[in-house]
Amino acid sequence: MSDSTERERRSSSPDRRRSRKLLVLGLLLVGLVSIAVRGDVLQAVWEVLAGHEIEVKGTPVAADHAKLSEHNVEWVQTQPPQIQAEFLLSSAVNHEEGATDLIAFYLDEWRGRLTRTPEWERLTQTALYSSDLRVRAAAIEIDLAVNNVSKTDESAWSLIELAAVEEQARPWSLWALGMLGNRGVQTEHIHEILVEYTYDPSEETRVWAVEGLAHIGTDETIPEFIRVLGADPSMKVRERAGCSLAKSGMLTRGQRMKAVAGLIDLADDPTLEPQPRRWVYQALREITNASLPDDPTEWRYWYSSHGVEAQRSFDSEPWRVLGNS
Repeated sequence: MSDSTERERRSSSPDRRRSRKLLVLGLLLVGLVSIAVRGDVLQAVWEVLAGHEIEVKGTPVAADHAKLSEHNVEWVQTQPPQIQAEFLLSSAVNHEEGATDLIAFYLDEWRGRLTRTPEWERLTQTALYSSDLRVRAAAIEIDLAVNNVSKTDESAWSLIELAAVEEQARPWSLWALGMLGNRGVQTEHIHEILVEYTYDPSEETRVWAVEGLAHIGTDETIPEFIRVLGADPSMKVRERAGCSLAKSGMLTRGQRMKAVAGLIDLADDPTLEPQPRRWVYQALREITNASLPDDPTEWRYWYSSHGVEAQRSFDSEPWRVLGNS
């Protein structure tokens, strides 16, 4: 039996599909924050970030791409939440039209009913480094749903308090806070909280504060990344700041261009150590697509001559970023 025939056989009747749609649209889940603070969870999250050397302030990027086949849409309606989420995230990763629309449609129904499976971990790792910010946004939405974190002020305050009183929970709390900030929940306040944690004595805390800031995706995070890249006592933390400017996180390509002048100044700082200097130039090349040598004078000339043109080009497709797929 073909896949399409099987999916047609298993699809819901028209009345059932209409009833299900009305139920989903009318469902509003206001849940308590349920954070699983386990070493395996944090390790899984870190694996999303591992292996990447370097990577408009405004409303959050919509988790919205463009249509799956009618058979696929009907088949998804018959599946349990876990299969729905994994299938649709896989479709979004593959840039299939309509996948992120359906993710947004099902999110409230999924909240509290998903688990962190190996397949979900694999898909999330890919989605968070997609070349499409809309796919990254969809991954953030599903991550919040998997961890039953509602997009409310109450969730933000609960995570802030958890980070303050429970050191073991702090890395995950900072990661999730950045995701909430990206989705428009207490964005400015979360930004302030995460910046404070970038000064924390703990290297691990500073790493996850940087990762949380990378999720937010506002202009205000840019000078913080430059500061951390240039001055943090930990090379691990500085590397993650460079990644956040160049490739990872939710900054648009146009926003990343706004870091170029500061990165050139940093490259010209005679006190900057060799390894961070290499990360600075790598970030400059990845942000701009310009193949220039490690010379601040040449970069300044390029920026004055071509910076505005490059900015306009990147702003014309704000969802497109440097990514793996």
